[in-house]
Amino acid sequence: MPYKRIDLSRKNILKRDNHRCQYCGKKSLDITLDHIIPKSRGGMDTWDNLVAACVRCNNRKGNRTPDEAGMKLLSKPRRPNHIMFLKQYIGRTEDSWRQFLFMD
Repeated sequence: MPYKRIDLSRKNILKRDNHRCQYCGKKSLDITLDHIIPKSRGGMDTWDNLVAACVRCNNRKGNRTPDEAGMKLLSKPRRPNHIMFLKQYIGRTEDSWRQFLFMD
């Protein structure tokens, strides 16, 4: 039975990014969402255009692309799957289990 697709939501983006700013790596409770390509410039609400960003980095980037702001993303955003979320909660696993958890 296939898994249901994970909905695009603030909660799931923060979960995907582990509540860490994708520009500086800071973990924060008051984290925001940032459009990599700003909405005012045609950016969409998609998995690959939304990342977690601390207030400082989000304000610094403003209405620019990361390149224009001289900032780099720590990782390329992508649509998560259930295995990705599972890895966050399982943490370190026995190597002998990895093949059964589809973690390779």
